[in-house]
Amino acid sequence: MASSFLYEEQFLCSICLDAFTEPVTTPCGHNYCKSCITGYWASTDLIQCPLCKKKFHKRPQLQVNTEFRDMVEHFNNMRVRGGDDILAKPGEVPCDICLEPKLKAQKTCLVCLASYCQTHLEPHQRVTNLKKHQLIDPVSNLEDRVCKKHDKTLEFFCNFDQKCICSMCLKEEHATHEAVALEQASRERKAGVDYVMSEIKVMENSKSRSIKEIKYTVEQSKRRSEKEIADISEVFTALVVSLQRGQAELIEVIQEKQRAAQEEAEDQLTQLEQEVAELRRRRSEMEQLLQSEDHLCFLQSWPSLSHIEGLFERLSRSSPAFTPDLTAISQQSYVGTVKKTVAQMEKTLSNEMEMLIHEVRLSDGCEAAEQRDAAEELMTDEFVEEVWTPPQDKLMMIQQCYAVDVTLDTNMLHSKFMVSKDGKQLRYGEGLLFFFSNLLGARSENQPFVLGKEGFSSGKFYYQVRVSGSKSWVLGVVKEPVNRKKRSIPTLEDGGWTLCGLYNDFQEECFANSDRSSLLNLKQRPQTVGVFVDYDKGEISFFDVDARTLIYSYTQCAFIQNVPTMTAFLYFMTGTTFNNRPKLHPVFGFFEEDPNNMLEITPVACET
Repeated sequence: MASSFLYEEQFLCSICLDAFTEPVTTPCGHNYCKSCITGYWASTDLIQCPLCKKKFHKRPQLQVNTEFRDMVEHFNNMRVRGGDDILAKPGEVPCDICLEPKLKAQKTCLVCLASYCQTHLEPHQRVTNLKKHQLIDPVSNLEDRVCKKHDKTLEFFCNFDQKCICSMCLKEEHATHEAVALEQASRERKAGVDYVMSEIKVMENSKSRSIKEIKYTVEQSKRRSEKEIADISEVFTALVVSLQRGQAELIEVIQEKQRAAQEEAEDQLTQLEQEVAELRRRRSEMEQLLQSEDHLCFLQSWPSLSHIEGLFERLSRSSPAFTPDLTAISQQSYVGTVKKTVAQMEKTLSNEMEMLIHEVRLSDGCEAAEQRDAAEELMTDEFVEEVWTPPQDKLMMIQQCYAVDVTLDTNMLHSKFMVSKDGKQLRYGEGLLFFFSNLLGARSENQPFVLGKEGFSSGKFYYQVRVSGSKSWVLGVVKEPVNRKKRSIPTLEDGGWTLCGLYNDFQEECFANSDRSSLLNLKQRPQTVGVFVDYDKGEISFFDVDARTLIYSYTQCAFIQNVPTMTAFLYFMTGTTFNNRPKLHPVFGFFEEDPNNMLEITPVACET
């Protein structure tokens, strides 16, 4: 097969330099594609052979050389069947035996340390001793498979040094080391890789599902947002329609009044015109009598003239009565009233819109589905009256959206602490009839604080406590695990974020963190304290509920734990998971031993 490539050019047309198509032979004995030679002769005046330049008197009658055509087809078929014996391209492993040009190697022998094409590989497939040699897919850099010290093939793997060695290395410096055959070491590591790949596949599938879920959630959120936007547009359209309807009704009322005034004015005009006509007629009669020189006729007509005085008196009394009404109609204007009313409406609507936008920006999806359903039931074709008062400040928004029910945990209760039956009050001291000491629970002398039963490891939550009945108090949250043997309130180092108040005869102060490291300057003593926690943002805020002001905030709190890569891998290999979102528990306590100290968890009133 190798020799066929040396003569491959003999089966190429010298004009198109490609395999012959319908080969024909000229009288001089040279072969060409029929289309190539006829095209060549058509492009020149000379009829000659392109190779030997022999001239012909006339264009020869060319016939397809069928025998040569069959040879070309046979050669092409041999090239297809022997596709493995092709010249080595750059980057491919060449045969070490072939002379130039070298063919592409088909196998590499690890015993001979040589690569062979299909032709030169034949002895390894025929000779008995050569059949025992290990053949692999062609590889380059065979020198890397030979021990540089002993010039022998690397056959073993030292588990101690984690390197490949030869048989001489195994007898010398690695004699005391554990070594296995390369095949065994490779098989063991492939098993490990297969396990890792299977775990990666599981993680990949899990994350792929998460991607699909997130995409589905985003798509659903997009559709829900589009629907809500359409519903909101419908609501505002209803508002605009209602305003337009009110505008139309107002215009209609003004137009009706104008029509009534116009009708009244027209009636008055008609009456006045009639009276003017009567006056003109009487004046004309009088002018005619005054021009008469017949004294007898004038005196005989006087009785009829005597009625003119009464007519003049009647008209003079009735005419002025129309003037004030007409003046009032012409000067009446509703623009000022409308502008004033619309300005008030615009101001009210602007305030409500600002609060609505503020509420939506801070809501974070706190509106429940039943609230939306109820709102939809209240909507009619007419613009309905407002049924919900938007929050007036941030604290009101928090109270409306994130209030939770917190109950005191009586487990490991301090011996001097008393918890009410409903779990909402904590007192220091004994002898209170309406308090009980949780006889079934354990008592402790170490833990000077009480936790809330409920723990939170995500989202946002808010609760509030009345502290006015205590001279010293501690409120906040503490992160699991809680050191219940400690004799003091948890500090920041213990995973506790607290706000403390101390009000006695000697001092009145409020400070953040139970170690009194951050003293706060407050204008007034808080009576009820609200505690708001945003777990995902790592923030805790304390509010004066009565004054509706922020007392203090912790930010960038380390609620979520960062798991080291090696730790996560060890948990993964043991089949367990590491919870990096520990729960936060509300914490309550006292600084001083005063029997009057009392803390009460109060219900959250969403004030408007």
